[in-house]
Amino acid sequence: MAIKDFITSDANARDMVEEAERLARDIQRDVSTSQIRNAYGTVKKLEMAGELTPQTYRQILLLKPKLAYARGRADGRKRDSYQKLENALGQAIDAIDPRDVETFRRFCQFFEAILAYHKAYGGK
Repeated sequence: MAIKDFITSDANARDMVEEAERLARDIQRDVSTSQIRNAYGTVKKLEMAGELTPQTYRQILLLKPKLAYARGRADGRKRDSYQKLENALGQAIDAIDPRDVETFRRFCQFFEAILAYHKAYGGK
């Protein structure tokens, strides 16, 4: 199932959780929790505002270059893991409908699940 499907429909929650767990397991050795939390902190602040304004959507889109920057700073094998995270979150960001706050909330849930599983699998 495509990542966009997790964001566009509530019916895919089980698949979303499984994908978040798989991704977190794959990247836990190479991507630090602090790197994930840097981006997640921005998302959480936006989520707490409770609405999806054009400014909020713009800030969400600007996470993509931040993720690319983190990937660019990573060395060798770690770069592949950062690429996986960047690809997954990039697809999820692209699936957010700027007119539908629910798609943003599902994106936040997906991101939170990645962070939670990353920590559970020993991410540092």
